Amino acid sequence: MSFKDTYTIRCTACSTKNKVPAEKTDAKAKCGKCGAHLETDTVFSGRSTMVSEQDFDTKVLKSPLPVLLYCWATWCATCKTTTPVIEEFARDSKGRVRVAKLNVDSSPMLSSKYNILSLPYILVFDNGQLQESFPGALPKHKIMMKMAQYI
Repeated sequence: MSFKDTYTIRCTACSTKNKVPAEKTDAKAKCGKCGAHLETDTVFSGRSTMVSEQDFDTKVLKSPLPVLLYCWATWCATCKTTTPVIEEFARDSKGRVRVAKLNVDSSPMLSSKYNILSLPYILVFDNGQLQESFPGALPKHKIMMKMAQYI
């Protein structure tokens, strides 16, 4: 079984990483440690998901996958050119990384909490913890290289 044949999904109940074979991702996979249901239904969309202050904890901090949080605003010209790169990365990293988008104008408390002073801005979360942050636009291959250590 190769890397492409399995997915690593973190249990949202006990934080244990579980290897799930590709052919069992539709099944009701369970954590090998605590037996809780593994969240496999939302991690294979291949699209980014919008995040707000109301669902940040659920979608980012309790994510079963590492999260690339793309911070943007509607008025930001660079964000408009970077968004297609982020969406392409979301398609390519389906089942390996959750790509989330945060509109900083709609979520001022999160913007302040994570000190987002320029746009676009990328934050990386794994196991509920902020791991790193990158200001500015990055090409897809650089994003892939930076996220490789969390997959």
